[in-house]
Amino acid sequence: MNIEFNYEICTRCGLCSKVCGSKRIEIDENDRPFKIISEGCNDCGHCVAVCPDNAVRNNRMDMRDFMEMVDPEISIEQFTHLVRNRRSIRNYKSEPLKKEHIDKIMGVVNYIPTGSNRQSLKYKFITDQELLQEIKLAIASKIRFVSKLINNFPMKYFVSEKSRRSMHRLIELFDRGDDTFLRGAPCLLIIYTEEKYFKIPQWDAGIASNTIDLTAQTLGVGTLMNGYFVVLSERYRSIKKLVQIPKNNQILTAINLGYPSIRYKKTVYRRPLDIKIL
Repeated sequence: MNIEFNYEICTRCGLCSKVCGSKRIEIDENDRPFKIISEGCNDCGHCVAVCPDNAVRNNRMDMRDFMEMVDPEISIEQFTHLVRNRRSIRNYKSEPLKKEHIDKIMGVVNYIPTGSNRQSLKYKFITDQELLQEIKLAIASKIRFVSKLINNFPMKYFVSEKSRRSMHRLIELFDRGDDTFLRGAPCLLIIYTEEKYFKIPQWDAGIASNTIDLTAQTLGVGTLMNGYFVVLSERYRSIKKLVQIPKNNQILTAINLGYPSIRYKKTVYRRPLDIKIL
């Protein structure tokens, strides 16, 4: 069994059984917890983390990683300011992203929740400037091709004029020297997976992206979600190959990272939420 109980110090509080999401821990006639079966346990660690007496152990996990919780001392007002102050950054300094900042961001991301605790996400930070330039040129090449395609007969009748103009505008801006794809960011983070577990990895990537977004802000690092890269890399194998992502892996999201060259002074307007409580 992967879960072990030290009955000498166990107080029979039953908390480990209550928090077991897979219902693999039950209580015997002596009020002692016991593991029914190892199969189905996803090693979430909740039974270990909830025990007030350190009487539960998971021999498939590093027990040193179970540390006493620390009050973050963050008020709702402070957290609201963090979220409201966050901006999508499209103007970056040429300064490389510091390794210590990458480490701190990923130190936080390592603790995000993942569906069924599968922890299947992979992360690739691209900081090589030559490779980033190749990525920009590859994206521009594919969008240029698509732009020409959708403006020809009969495709132009299946794509709105607004969409065709928008794509053409992207190429115009790029050709005149505006980096419309990486925005001059010194780093591109790619989140990907080889896991084919329903749509759970996509949801996990969303949680990871949001966590990175907010964590980066505390370090003075700007972020911008890069949808162009994600869509094109999944449609064109050459782009995925360029960044050395295996063919059978799926790119879930990409984020531009760097130090902002512009600082915002105000928050922005948001439309009122559509909220219903039943």
